[in-house]
Amino acid sequence: MPIEINHSRCIQCIGCASVCPVGAIELIGLRMVFHPEKCISCGACAKACPANAIKFIPKAGVKK
Repeated sequence: MPIEINHSRCIQCIGCASVCPVGAIELIGLRMVFHPEKCISCGACAKACPANAIKFIPKAGVKK
């Protein structure tokens, strides 16, 4: 899994979802939901999170 969302830190600002180029994160109810099958491991979501609730885990062989 390329990202981990710390839901206790998440403020549901949807910043991560708004920058994701492939729609791998969405707000469902009061929780951000990650769809790993859509993720392209760009790391934009982690950079956009003002609460530092997203930890980006690069895929093996992907350089950032």
